[in-house]
Amino acid sequence: ACATAALVSLVIVGVRRGDDDQNQADALLRSAAVEGSSLERKVAYDGAEVCDAKGYSKTTLKTAFEAPFFAMFRDQKGEKKFEASDVIRLDDNYYYAICDNSWAIHKFRADFAPYNEDNKLIGDPKREDEDSGYEAIFHDDGIFFVVRESVQHEEHGGAYFAIVEELTINDDEIDYEIEDACRVDFEFEGDSKGFEGAIGLKDKDGKLFFIGLCEGNGCAEGDAGKDKGHGKIVIASKGTDGDGKCLWTTEKTLPIPRSAYFQDYSAIAMRADGTVAISSQENAQVWVGKFKLADDGFFALDVAEFDDDVGEVYDFPRSVDGCSVEYCNVEGIHFTDNDRLLLAVSDKMKSRGKQNYKCLGKDQSAHVFSLP
Repeated sequence: ACATAALVSLVIVGVRRGDDDQNQADALLRSAAVEGSSLERKVAYDGAEVCDAKGYSKTTLKTAFEAPFFAMFRDQKGEKKFEASDVIRLDDNYYYAICDNSWAIHKFRADFAPYNEDNKLIGDPKREDEDSGYEAIFHDDGIFFVVRESVQHEEHGGAYFAIVEELTINDDEIDYEIEDACRVDFEFEGDSKGFEGAIGLKDKDGKLFFIGLCEGNGCAEGDAGKDKGHGKIVIASKGTDGDGKCLWTTEKTLPIPRSAYFQDYSAIAMRADGTVAISSQENAQVWVGKFKLADDGFFALDVAEFDDDVGEVYDFPRSVDGCSVEYCNVEGIHFTDNDRLLLAVSDKMKSRGKQNYKCLGKDQSAHVFSLP
């Protein structure tokens, strides 16, 4: 915007001042034209120039260990695919993941032990006739908050809203109870680009806030949703609507810094100090920045925003053969107790030629990466 304003001024006076000022105007025009491309590192399935670039090791995650979901569960409860969409860690020993095709919570050991009896599918994967649409999970005070991305509500004129289910796991870990299921009042355009990630943050009084990550740029679908550099989060708090039904009401929306110059946004994770990570499935990258908290370390609605001056983009690892994108479908991330490690889960690769065949090797899996 600043470059554009300066350009307008120079063009007007350039007519009178001559070639020097006109050349300066042309330079500003070229600068404005490449503003977007300067924020983006090229993502291609094959391209040695990416791996040969100076600083590659400083901008690329390294795989620590990983395992496919098929190898972790003895009893898969009839599951034939694991379209993993998010994951969280509650303690040093276990992770909990969800899949957008399943209604189960997937509990597995932090060491990814194969076919271990501690690894369980909690709940009926086919609880309902349709896919769950589960895209985000966070935990607070014994309750798992699981987010259905965007669901059509006929009682609201066919509009699309996310639903937050509140689940408690039974002592036998065979099933869970649905304690509540509440609509988020933020309206989406359809059922394919809703909330793709979420976290929960509390203020100093213990009030819980829902932080939802929109998948599409500007929370939109179609071409507008692919307009890079316009990511957004939605902050909401729980209450009731006019009919006494539970409702998460939008308190504010915040733009994600343009340094997270992504085509889509697939997951969000945050440390206690406000360090935040946001991944992109389409770009095969993760942005690490800072979310502002109050001086006492708690969330505060009046100070909540991203720090525009902090932000680095890292690539997920490339293949050693041809520098190909391998981690094509990362949809969930979470910080571990180690400041250098990032947990992630990957969805099933897109079929019918929509994605390169090289994406198959890492799909439907859990991964741990080390940051540079």
